[in-house]
Amino acid sequence: MQKIKDLLGLPVLETENGTQIGEVQEVIIDIDQAMVRGIIIANANWFTSEQGIAFGDLSSIGRDAVMVRSETVVQAVDVFISATDKVYRLKELLDKHIYTESGLQLGMLVDLGFEPATGEIKAYRVSDGVITDLLYGRMSLPLPQAQIVGQDKVIVPESMAKLLHTEAELS
Repeated sequence: MQKIKDLLGLPVLETENGTQIGEVQEVIIDIDQAMVRGIIIANANWFTSEQGIAFGDLSSIGRDAVMVRSETVVQAVDVFISATDKVYRLKELLDKHIYTESGLQLGMLVDLGFEPATGEIKAYRVSDGVITDLLYGRMSLPLPQAQIVGQDKVIVPESMAKLLHTEAELS
């Protein structure tokens, strides 16, 4: 499982001729479907609409770069994400407090874990504060079947409190 935040800043390289076509500026996430929908790239072309690549057009996601077959997969973000889709940018999800339905605070959402081959989001990475992170490590919470994403909070089912574990316990 890879951390979505690790994608930010990675170069996007095309395998056809080995050139860099941009770098990952943002990741588009569909929480309801538990999928990465695509990436937004920063490139030298300033006068166009926001450009991105749909997840299905990515050849592979490595530790040091995101690979695509050719530059032709780059398109306006609104081509592969419609205005009616319920998607979030990664930065819109980070730093939200996670609560159970009964009001128990589980921590703060600091990242998401996903499978690079499929784009499936598997888990929330949760922080319970700097000292707890240093002593015990970050916590991991399997992505719930249902959750409510608010402006600054995420509400998860009560049963999720029992599934919160340190990442060391999972490996």
